[in-house]
Amino acid sequence: MKRSIRLFGLFLVFPFFMQAQNFNAKTILPKSLSKYSFGMSLDNFTGKNNAATRVTNGTSFRIEYQDIAPAKDIKKVTYYFDTDNNQPLYEMIIEFDDQQSLNNHCSQKLGSPNDGKQWKRTTKEGYTFKAWRFSNTLVYAVGLPSTEWEKGWDN
Repeated sequence: MKRSIRLFGLFLVFPFFMQAQNFNAKTILPKSLSKYSFGMSLDNFTGKNNAATRVTNGTSFRIEYQDIAPAKDIKKVTYYFDTDNNQPLYEMIIEFDDQQSLNNHCSQKLGSPNDGKQWKRTTKEGYTFKAWRFSNTLVYAVGLPSTEWEKGWDN
């Protein structure tokens, strides 16, 4: 009987574990940003987005672009690309118009935080994805190789 209960419990937990391990970060993006994906090259991004402008930030380890008002509820999006290895997109900082828009997005796309006050998942490629919020801003980041988040992010 105990063995049956353990097996039943395993069958209940296993699908949730597999879902967490097969997380696709693209599914949590606002609809207006769904054409972008973490890991896409800077060239691919600029080919899809001619409205974003490069920002000179004085850092040598990343390239920064900003998109002003790309959607109805979004005031600004900042994109971070690595300077090496095909210049992959590894972080998006989404500034919503107001707290309510941010709250709606988080509840619909992310659910409840699962790592303190932030969200943490493993992508289907095996990288650590994290999301956190402050004021009316939501940050999405993936610990891709050679990026600022690679080390110390459970990769």
